[in-house]
Amino acid sequence: MIKYILLAAIIPAVMLQNSDNVDHTQWDIVAARPCAGLRPVPANVRMENCSAMPCPLVRGSDANMAMEFTALRDASSLHTRVMATALGITAPYELPAERAAACNWLIQSRCPITAGEDLIYHLSMPITAIYPLVSVTIEIDLVDDTDQSHGCFVVDTRVVAN
Repeated sequence: MIKYILLAAIIPAVMLQNSDNVDHTQWDIVAARPCAGLRPVPANVRMENCSAMPCPLVRGSDANMAMEFTALRDASSLHTRVMATALGITAPYELPAERAAACNWLIQSRCPITAGEDLIYHLSMPITAIYPLVSVTIEIDLVDDTDQSHGCFVVDTRVVAN
């Protein structure tokens, strides 16, 4: 019986885990570039362990970023799209589904979001140990359920050994 009580207490705690405990304010603001097209630029982009570009992406770890933005329209959901360019080749970088679901990674907020709402989105991007040690340009685009961007930025990075 005690096992079931513990399980009943632990499962909701794990399911409610999100980015609310991330202290992104200690991360440096990086000089992110705007994306191509008319996609909105975030107010600020912060990256953990990055004082200057190219930002190091340590193999076998997670790259953590925080994007401060203002919602341009009401939205019931948000999704992260990542494009990576390395060695002259651009390709989608598929995040794990639970990390691509951006509503789970809003700091001190949840979806649905409202136009004019100031938000902070935390992206934790896995950098696997098999990645080659190369420079990578990364585009992060936060889109809603109608495929409209709420914030898009580009950063220069370099995969480094751990």
